[in-house]
Amino acid sequence: MPKIKVKRQSTIVDMTAMTDVSFLLLTFFILTAKFRPAQPVIIDMPGSESQILVPENLLVISVDREGKVYYSIDNPKVRVATLQQLIQRYGDIYPTLKQLTDAQIANFANVQMYGNDIAALPQILNLPPDEVNSAVQYAGVPIDSANNQLRDWIQAGRWADQIDRQESGAERPDVRVAIKGDKTSSIKTIQDVIKILTAEPVNIHTFNLITTLEGAAVPAAEGEGGEEPAKQ
Repeated sequence: MPKIKVKRQSTIVDMTAMTDVSFLLLTFFILTAKFRPAQPVIIDMPGSESQILVPENLLVISVDREGKVYYSIDNPKVRVATLQQLIQRYGDIYPTLKQLTDAQIANFANVQMYGNDIAALPQILNLPPDEVNSAVQYAGVPIDSANNQLRDWIQAGRWADQIDRQESGAERPDVRVAIKGDKTSSIKTIQDVIKILTAEPVNIHTFNLITTLEGAAVPAAEGEGGEEPAKQ
C-alpha cells in the first residue's frame, strides 16, 4: 500500500499588515501627543504614599525653596480671562492693570507661571511670547495682609473659569485649587497660603497638595510618566 504524502504547508506568516498597523499607531501617537513645556521654576516636591491622581482643570499655587509664591493655571484662554477679570474687578486697586494694552493682555496666555507683583505686568508682557517665561526674574506674588495679591489672583481665576465654562458650554467641574510646595520651602509660607485659601472672601476648604509618589525610582515630572499623585 503506497504511503500517503502529507502536503507540506508554509509556516511563514505575512507580517506586512501588522507592521503597517504598528507604524500607523506610532504615527498617530507621535502627532497627537502633547508635551508640557518645561516649568520656569523648578519645584522639588516632597514624597508621599498617596496615589490620588491630580484632577484636571487646576489652579496651582507653587512655593519654591526660597518661599516665593507663584500662580498658574493650565488653560491659556482662562489665563487671559483671569487677567481681564483682574482688570475689571481690581483695576482701581492696581492702577497698572488699566494701562495694559490688548496685545499685552493677549500675551498673558503665554505666561505659564506668574510670580511677581502686579506692577511688573507691563514690563513682562512687553517681552516676546517665547521670553515671558525664560527672561523673567521672579520675586514672588505678594501674600502679606497689606498687599494680598495672591487672594485677588485666585478670585479672578475662579471667576474666569466660571465664565469660560458658561460661554463654551463645557461640562467640567469648577476649577480645583492645588498647592505645590518645594520639600525644603518654609512651612510658614505654606501655612500663609492655606490661610488665604480658607479665609474670606476666597473660602476654599478643599484643595490638593501635590507630591511625588514615595518609593518611585524617579519622580514623575509633570506631563511625563503619568499624572502626579496628590495628597488631599
